Amino acid sequence: MTGAPRRILLAQTSFLGDVVLAVPLHDALARAFPTAEIHWLVRPPAAELIAPLVGRERILSLDKYGKDAGFGGLIAISRRLRARQFDVGIAVQRSMRTALLLTLAGIALRIGFEDAPGWLFYHRRVKRRGEGASERLRGLAAGLGVESFATEARPRLVVDREADGRLASILTGHGIAAEASLLVVAPGAAWATKRWPAASFGALVDALVPAPFAAAILVGAAADREACRATLQASEAVTTAGAARVVDLCGRTDTAELAALVARAAVVVANDSAVGHIAAAFGRPLVSIFGPTVPAQGFTPGGPQSSVVGLELACRPCSRHGSARCPIGTHACMVDLEVSRVREAVLLAEKSRRAGQASA
Repeated sequence: MTGAPRRILLAQTSFLGDVVLAVPLHDALARAFPTAEIHWLVRPPAAELIAPLVGRERILSLDKYGKDAGFGGLIAISRRLRARQFDVGIAVQRSMRTALLLTLAGIALRIGFEDAPGWLFYHRRVKRRGEGASERLRGLAAGLGVESFATEARPRLVVDREADGRLASILTGHGIAAEASLLVVAPGAAWATKRWPAASFGALVDALVPAPFAAAILVGAAADREACRATLQASEAVTTAGAARVVDLCGRTDTAELAALVARAAVVVANDSAVGHIAAAFGRPLVSIFGPTVPAQGFTPGGPQSSVVGLELACRPCSRHGSARCPIGTHACMVDLEVSRVREAVLLAEKSRRAGQASA
C-alpha cells in the first residue's frame, strides 16, 4: 500500500470488555490518519457500545453465534466487508476465523499479531508488547508505521443520548430520582470461577444501601440473570417509601442503556468482567473483584479511580480467562474473600468521589 490508508477495518468479535480495550488503538490510528475512515466489525451487543463513539455507519455486526454462524455466515460477512472496499484490515482478535475473514474479504493489507493462529494470512505481523492488554492492542498500529506508545491512552466511551433518556425513564419507573447516588453491581462473569458468591454480593448491598448509596442496581447480560437473581434473594433490603433500594435490571437493558447506567453510577462493583471495563472507560469509581485472574495478566480495568480487591493465594492465577470449575476444588479465591474488604474498598472509592466533587 502506498500513501495514507483510506478505509481501515478493526475486527474484534470477542467479549465486550475486549472491544473496550481496543478503543485506544482506534484513537491512535485516528490521530495518525485524520482523513481515514475507521470502521469496526464487532458482535451485536458491542455495536451498541461503540456506535456512539464512531457513528453507526461505521459499525458492522457479526452475529457469529446466531445468524452468521458457520462457514456460510463467514462467506456472507466477507461479502459485506468486500463491498466496503477496505484497504487495511487489522485483526484485533487473535483468531483464525478473523484472519480467514479478512482474507476472504479481499482486503489488500492485513495486519495482525505475529503469534496469532492465523499469522500466515497477514501481510504485516506485529510483535505483542506492553504491560496491559489495551497497550498491547494499541501496538497493532505499528503495522501502519504508527508509534502508539508515545503517550498514555486509556479506553474511553461515549453515552448514547437516546439510550440515556430511556434509562432515565426506567429509573423513574422504579422510583429512583435522577440525582440519586447509585451503586451499580455486576455479579456476573463469563466464567463461573470469576464470580464472587451471590450471598457475598447480597451482604455487600445490605451494608451500603440506603447509606451511603440511595439504591443498588444489579446489571449484566441475559446470561447473568441467575447471578443477579441470587444476589437479590440474598439481600435483605426492602422497598421503602415507594422507592426500591435494590433494582434488578440484569438482562432488561440493551448495551447502550447499560453503558448509560454505568456512566451515572456513583461507584461500580464488578467481577473481572465487561462492566468493569465500561466503568473505567467512563472514568467512574470502580472496585473490581479478582479471583482466578490477577492484574499482572494485563486485563485489569485502568484508570485513576479503579481499584482491585483479591486474596493473595499460591494458586492464583489458575488460568488466563477463568474456568467453569476451580482446578483444586476450593474456589477459595472468591469464597474466602470477606465482604468487609470489598465494603472498605467501595467506601474509599465513594469518599474519593465526594472529595473530588467538593474540590471541583
